[in-house]
Amino acid sequence: MEQSGKERRLKPRYNAELPCDVAPCDADLLFFNERLECRTRDLSETGVGVVAGSIYVGYTCVVDEGRTLLFRLELPSGAIEMEATAAHYLRLDAGGDEPSYLIGLRITSMSDEDRARYQRHLEELSRSEQD
Repeated sequence: MEQSGKERRLKPRYNAELPCDVAPCDADLLFFNERLECRTRDLSETGVGVVAGSIYVGYTCVVDEGRTLLFRLELPSGAIEMEATAAHYLRLDAGGDEPSYLIGLRITSMSDEDRARYQRHLEELSRSEQD
């Protein structure tokens, strides 16, 4: 019997809807600072689930295998940045007028300061889910 996604996960995920954006690290974008605006769906120590209206920034597909992405997350305490890669994606809408995608990002690196702030936020989410 195959394990469900929740049983396979090594780190707990917490529901969170926060503003964020994604940009390819290695792409020649037409406009400097061109980014894909999105919102988080869930957060964990090792990954982030985001919902976006596209999988493209300009002509660059952010879900291409192995593509390094710069991910910026607006925590209540301020913005943090990290590098990530797309682990998976899924179109959520049923072919409606407004496309919607769930993109699973695997966190690959972040500064020690941003990691500490991110960890504090996850701890706050954990405490609020226990209440």
